[in-house]
Amino acid sequence: MHPVRVTVVTRPSDSFQGITALDVSQAICQLQSNNASVLCKEAIHQKFAIIDEKIVWYGSINLLSFGASQESIIRILSGSVAHTLIKSVDIAQ
Repeated sequence: MHPVRVTVVTRPSDSFQGITALDVSQAICQLQSNNASVLCKEAIHQKFAIIDEKIVWYGSINLLSFGASQESIIRILSGSVAHTLIKSVDIAQ
């Protein structure tokens, strides 16, 4: 079994206000300490996570949020969709 590759793209913690900036910073550190790749990009709005370059979690939910909002997310198993989303935020490695 190979290790799971997780990549999270988010805005830098300093682009958030107040306590949220601290929460985001802590979430980023926790993800990185668990071998997730976290890429910070300014001015993005996409909300998705890609696992192993083929499992996509995509939707309106803020994946690093801690609030009680009613939003949605869908799981898609598609290397093609994952690749398209990676290209959309220019993080191809």
